[in-house]
Amino acid sequence: MLSISHSQIRSMEMVRKRFESFPEAFVKNLVYPQTKRLPFNRQLSQDSQDTDKKYAAMFSPFWNEIIKSLREEDYISNREMDLLSCPSNAGSLGLVQWPLFLLSSKISLAIDLAMDCKDTQGDLWNSICRDEYMAYAVRDCYYSIEKLLCSLIDGEGRLWVERIYREINNSILEGSLIITLSLKKLPVVLKKFTALTGLLLRNEDPDLSKGASKAVYELYEVVTHNLMSPDLREQLDTWNILARARNEGRLFSRIEWPKDTEAKELVKRLHLLLTVKDSAANIPKNLEARRRLEFFTNSLFMDMPSARPVSEIVPFCVFTPYYSETVLYSSSEFQKENKDGISTLFYLQKIFPDEWTNFLERIGWADSTGYAELQKSSSDALELRFWVSYRGQTLARTVRGMMYYRRALMLQSYLEKRSFRVDGYSQGSIPTSQGFELSRESRAQADIKFTYVVSCQIYGQQKQRKAPQAADISLLLQRSTVPTTWVLLINYDAALREASLGCGLCILVLDLRGLVVASATVY
Repeated sequence: MLSISHSQIRSMEMVRKRFESFPEAFVKNLVYPQTKRLPFNRQLSQDSQDTDKKYAAMFSPFWNEIIKSLREEDYISNREMDLLSCPSNAGSLGLVQWPLFLLSSKISLAIDLAMDCKDTQGDLWNSICRDEYMAYAVRDCYYSIEKLLCSLIDGEGRLWVERIYREINNSILEGSLIITLSLKKLPVVLKKFTALTGLLLRNEDPDLSKGASKAVYELYEVVTHNLMSPDLREQLDTWNILARARNEGRLFSRIEWPKDTEAKELVKRLHLLLTVKDSAANIPKNLEARRRLEFFTNSLFMDMPSARPVSEIVPFCVFTPYYSETVLYSSSEFQKENKDGISTLFYLQKIFPDEWTNFLERIGWADSTGYAELQKSSSDALELRFWVSYRGQTLARTVRGMMYYRRALMLQSYLEKRSFRVDGYSQGSIPTSQGFELSRESRAQADIKFTYVVSCQIYGQQKQRKAPQAADISLLLQRSTVPTTWVLLINYDAALREASLGCGLCILVLDLRGLVVASATVY
């Protein structure tokens, strides 16, 4: 029996407090030793921060898959998913980036401290560092803004960004930040910057491009003439290169809109980091989502054998017995009212109100959407059937849960292969989980190691009489998109009895296409 060698994590508050320790525990207990030898950007210093970043990069794909599954099951909303997801930590930013639910409201609190500061730069930083996540948020915000601005603008505009950051960095080294900057103007600066990120979150068009150029110019004006000290302000105003571009109307005239995934994620993360003001104490709200995250984080500290690669684990098969109970609710079944006038759908909406709201958000409908509107779309009507069945029927929920075994094996195999530098991946890259579900090799490895069989005892009879259970079983297993999910049916063979061979049972194993992959006859 596995034992837990640390104090139990019993609340999301404990999850937040101990989150920094999760990546290291994950790598040490659940990652095959050779997989830990990951290449990293040589520009990063080879110190504890580099190690922490490596651990975070290895931990984040698995954490994010858990968060993704919670969203797919409608336990969390899109906003909660954004706040709970962990950055890949695979970029060139020289610090560990943590999920936003740990950093929410920290920037606004840090600004309040800065505006009230009447002491030295060191005293201000010590006040910020009393909350470790506030210090993380400040560093994350500072370096991310620099990275974003340098990716958006070029020419004289980029020279201005580099000059501003050079002056601020020098003042930090000299301990004169409070003299160099007018900290009371920070709210105005961040207001201008969030106006810019708000535009960049949308798809590019000519009007938005003009708006973004204007927003950057307004940010330039506020930083130069309000945030910087009078001496630096004068130097920047008389800087010939900048003055010429400004007079000719070229300064910030062209914005390089974020197009790649990393740039878009950077914009989104920065916008949330600066705009989310409420506390993360209630994230996630759903109790089942909280329970799963607490269970997972507890498991990271269990005493367990050393991890082995997927290719070396023992293959295993899972059987789920099934006879004739309802597989998926039909529309008529979950709309049927009992003697009290309560339908199954109405009941589930009332006991899972947040999950219903999250479901409507996932399929793109408003909270006030009614049943009749959902029925207008066949895909939405099918999603509704699954939503009700996952909460009201055991088999549907069990099949979905079992498929997480295969998904986990695919992800683990994919990351192991990339860390071993196979499939032509460059040695300078850090493994990420993007595309793991499309990797043929990872799918094949998972199929070798995991097989799932639903043993439907009268499936043949149900199929012959065209019972809804037979069609629903096929639909449920097809939704799992797993070729190694099989239906085991036990069928009474009348021909054997007529041939006076006694009572015969024909056992067939079918794949999702209905083809027999194995059979046996018992006399």
